[in-house]
Amino acid sequence: MLGDIFKEKIVFEGNFANTLKSIKEENQSQTADVFSQKWVSYDKNVKEKEQQALWDFQKQWYLKLYGFKDEQDLASFLQQQSIVFDAGCGLGYLCEWFASLAPKTLIVGMDISDAVCVAAKKYQNIPNIYFIKGDIANTPFKSGVIDYVSCHAVIMHTQNPEATFCELSRILKDSNTLRGGGAFCLLCVCQKSLAA
Repeated sequence: MLGDIFKEKIVFEGNFANTLKSIKEENQSQTADVFSQKWVSYDKNVKEKEQQALWDFQKQWYLKLYGFKDEQDLASFLQQQSIVFDAGCGLGYLCEWFASLAPKTLIVGMDISDAVCVAAKKYQNIPNIYFIKGDIANTPFKSGVIDYVSCHAVIMHTQNPEATFCELSRILKDSNTLRGGGAFCLLCVCQKSLAA
């Protein structure tokens, strides 16, 4: 299933692939550098207990922000999806959470920073997670292959948010179909999609 979602063959080393050849825009290069430094340093210098407290806070915020009643509600939703894309995954804590809630769902995380390399190493033993170093505004995915896109607290860091939304919409299955609550599935950045 993993190989079928890409426009071209992507070679993974374990759970990691690098599709980022270069960053053309100056401010995107700066963004990649800043977040690489920030998250790699964070992973090395912040105790695991403190990191877990932040991830737990972030998870509760995610549930509330996107309209999930609780973790079981999110799990039920994710288990109905075949492929979930965490656009701008950083250190991969959401990928790990999604994977634990839906072990039969393929989770793909992508980030432009080196944080994704840390995530790939940290979660290398979770069989349903793959990480890609790449640009979420120019993904390697075929059109209409992703069931759910999570782009949590990332879109404002992209070179062109509108173009990034267009790319995320392109890769999403049924991106022109309105879902419950009047939100596109893509717009999990605003509210969860409700399955009929």
